[in-house]
Amino acid sequence: MKTLFYPKLAWDGIRKNRRMVFPYVLTCICMISMFYILAFLSSPETVELFPRGRSTTEMLMVLGSYVIGIFSLIFLFYTNSFLIRRRAAEFGLYNVLGMGKRNLAKIITFESLITSGFSLVFGLMLGIVLSKLAEIGLVKMLKGTVSYRFRVDADSLKRTVVFYLVVFGIIWISSVFRIGRSSAVSLMKSDKAGEKPPKANWFLGLMGVIILGAAYYMAAIIKNPIAALQWFFFAVIMVIIATYLLMIAGSVVLCRILQKNKKYYYKPNHFISVSSMVYRMKRNGAGLASIAIISTMVLVTLSSTTCLWFGTGNMIDEMYPGDVNFKVNLSSPEQLTEEYVDEFRDLICDLDKEIGAEKKETLDIYYVNLVGTPVGDSVDLLKYDYNSTKLDDIRDVYLISLDNYNKQTGNDISLEEDEAMIFTSGCDFDYDTITLLCDDVSSTYKIVRTGAEEFSVNNSLKDVIPQIILVVKDLKESAMVFSDSVDSYGYDILYMQWLYSVDILSFKGGNEEYANAVMDRMYESLGDKFEWMYFDNKESMVSEYLALNGSFLFIGIMLSIVFTLAAVLIIYYKQISEGYEDCKRFSVMKKVGMTGKDIKRSINSQLLVVFFIPLFFAGMHLTFAFPIISRILTVFGLYNVSLFMITTLISFTVFGIFYAAVYKITSNVYYNIVSDVQ
Repeated sequence: MKTLFYPKLAWDGIRKNRRMVFPYVLTCICMISMFYILAFLSSPETVELFPRGRSTTEMLMVLGSYVIGIFSLIFLFYTNSFLIRRRAAEFGLYNVLGMGKRNLAKIITFESLITSGFSLVFGLMLGIVLSKLAEIGLVKMLKGTVSYRFRVDADSLKRTVVFYLVVFGIIWISSVFRIGRSSAVSLMKSDKAGEKPPKANWFLGLMGVIILGAAYYMAAIIKNPIAALQWFFFAVIMVIIATYLLMIAGSVVLCRILQKNKKYYYKPNHFISVSSMVYRMKRNGAGLASIAIISTMVLVTLSSTTCLWFGTGNMIDEMYPGDVNFKVNLSSPEQLTEEYVDEFRDLICDLDKEIGAEKKETLDIYYVNLVGTPVGDSVDLLKYDYNSTKLDDIRDVYLISLDNYNKQTGNDISLEEDEAMIFTSGCDFDYDTITLLCDDVSSTYKIVRTGAEEFSVNNSLKDVIPQIILVVKDLKESAMVFSDSVDSYGYDILYMQWLYSVDILSFKGGNEEYANAVMDRMYESLGDKFEWMYFDNKESMVSEYLALNGSFLFIGIMLSIVFTLAAVLIIYYKQISEGYEDCKRFSVMKKVGMTGKDIKRSINSQLLVVFFIPLFFAGMHLTFAFPIISRILTVFGLYNVSLFMITTLISFTVFGIFYAAVYKITSNVYYNIVSDVQ
């Protein structure tokens, strides 16, 4: 009997507090199952089912499991601290009745064993069942071969069990230590100790406004995608700090404003909610800030990953204009003429007839690439260093022949020898002339603005490194000026390339076979007339991008579920804790004539005051983060801002509806708690 004494007390404590313990255990089960699923998807046997991008997918799944693991450690620790705080009076009563701290530690130990054991068993069972569905879904997304053989990955199982045993061990040690260092009196009074009415801390509120404004300003002014990626996480930290400061200080100010508004405050449905909120604003503000931050994380994660997935086709078409895309590096400026490049074209056309291939040209452009830094109306081709110069201060300068430009665009524009048309990407150039400098060598052009549409050369980097594209009459002569110049590293400053992309209309082999045939013939017949060449097969790149973006979407969905669970649990526990705190107030109000209808009105009033604040902040954060996130997406090759806007609006709408439903359900829990007290 003595052996079962502590387990019975532990089970009885769990049963009596099931309203609080059950959501915690359910969250543990979900996080364990998702950790196992991601570990399962990164296992070698699962990775073998993916058509391409296996290393990328495996890396992202492992990274996702780490993120979920770290987040679950932090969040479960936070949630368990709430449970211990709510049950402190119960442990204090045991202490008063004669139980020592060792006895209390035994009860906590058995409770931890029961909850962690239950969570591990059912979490692993759920993870094993869902892992096959996740595998099938991900493989189909990546257009791989589906295997319907059910299996349990032993290594993933072991990793999950070991990790969460460590997590539950840390939580158990913290719980024992927390109860062990508290006296019986402090435990008994912990749930009755209210907060003093806090003063409106204008300094903290002002600091929050300044920090948040700085973060928003940073998000608005950063134009370069690489810089946006570097500063994004710093801006996120600033937003988190500012949100907590504003919620803690600002919520107090809000309550004070509502109290001073006599028409609003002195009504039954507002008086109780506002007067009760003002006594717990520090916790309330921190809880609201946590909900706002987590909601923002859900929205950012979901909108960006869905945008990447649905924008895969746009990304591929933007970066690879043809089924097969050849890149030939030329060796001298003499090759930068139509006559010279015609040799390459004619050779490929002869090969097409020989092997029975029909194609359609989608891109045929040759250019000179120079790199420098802007100095007024000039570009210094030596004054830069990739290791120290900011990307915003570097310019990729492309020189293109007028004949080649007219051929590509179908225009019929004419230029003089000293004139150039200009196109820019990621920067502006408002001068009437442009000078390219290299030591004592320079070349100056008058800018001719014809009102022509946007023109681009290297789409994969057009928003990463600012570009200046100059269309000149004689590309060969323009390049000869700098033919003997070298940069600060001793390399030629000229980078000359011919891009040739085609769509295969008819060929007995595949794109890869056609591209290899062209490569072999080029090296065999004209290998001495260029430095090197390679090709990109659009079909294979589609698989690569599907693997990358599909993995991002899958991870995004998993993380969104985890973050949403966290937000739901915070809202739920917030309503429960406030319900128990307010039940005696409502009991007194009932005795003086307050009806159940009045109680509901008061609860709805509190909902309207508190509920929209985190959602409002999440929407505001997402709005100001939109520019910097859209620029980060260009690093992955996604330039479709409209698509990102659509996915963002849909994500916010869906999450808002779900958030409202959760808060409505938890408000009913709050109402049931305060209604049960007579």
